[in-house]
Amino acid sequence: MATLLKRLVFGTLLAAILLILCWFDDRAVNVPGIFLLPVLLAFVLLGGNEIIFLCRENRVFPFPGVVHLGNVLTVGTAWGMGLFWLHWETTHPDRLARAWDLAAVSSLATLVAVAVTVFLAFVVEMQRYRSPGGATVNIAGAVFAVCYIGVLAGFLVQLRVAFGLDALVSLLMVVKLGDTGAFAVGRMFGTHRLAPRLSPGKTLEGALGAILFGVLGGFISFHWLLPQLGLKTGIPHWLPMLAYGVVLAVVGMIGDLAESLIKRDARQKDSSHLVPGLGGALDLIDSALMAAPAAYVFWLFGWLN
Repeated sequence: MATLLKRLVFGTLLAAILLILCWFDDRAVNVPGIFLLPVLLAFVLLGGNEIIFLCRENRVFPFPGVVHLGNVLTVGTAWGMGLFWLHWETTHPDRLARAWDLAAVSSLATLVAVAVTVFLAFVVEMQRYRSPGGATVNIAGAVFAVCYIGVLAGFLVQLRVAFGLDALVSLLMVVKLGDTGAFAVGRMFGTHRLAPRLSPGKTLEGALGAILFGVLGGFISFHWLLPQLGLKTGIPHWLPMLAYGVVLAVVGMIGDLAESLIKRDARQKDSSHLVPGLGGALDLIDSALMAAPAAYVFWLFGWLN
């Protein structure tokens, strides 16, 4: 009885506080969510700590900083971009605004798909559960696989649908030329290893080659390939074009190393033997997957228009 009374009292008090905050938030016309966001962030951080504790009890050890940063970024970005769009749509009644609309719809669908994935992962493990140990890891593995492949690949789709084939072609051109430059320069001049524990063949010289070839890929894309294909009429300013090549080449290399981390942790050289000499499907698209969100940001804000 005492427990029930406490729940009723504190539950009512919390509900009253939340309603008051909602009342204030409703009157913050220019900044919706300004009173509610701190409360949500506090719960997100506290909940993150609890999940980390529960994972550790099950011998799963996520890095707390990554968990908290990821949660705060996810919530904060959803709020911040919502506010930004309220301003953006009133000042950009043009093709770029339409691209934002398409990107927003695709992002919403992706978010719902991730939510469904989390739901299904829990439901399946509920059915499979027999004894303690393993369920948390299985759920995490399922969500990780979908986020790593499905969510990142979704950015490739959005580049094509929202911003046009020129966005997708330029990304692939920069990333693949970067891969080629890393391999060629690394083979010819590489002496200093970049990440010996993950990929012994990669060198710092190869990384520089990837950046140089990535910049070249951007230059070729915008100055020759896209105009030849009739996909791009204007040429970006040299500075954002340079940044595009550098950023995508660097992030693409990290994407390559990210897959190497997964393979080394599984004690495998390749993800599969789908393509002789090149490995599996992941070996072919790992760099493009990781670079796609970076390219997406460039196109989303119109830096290449």
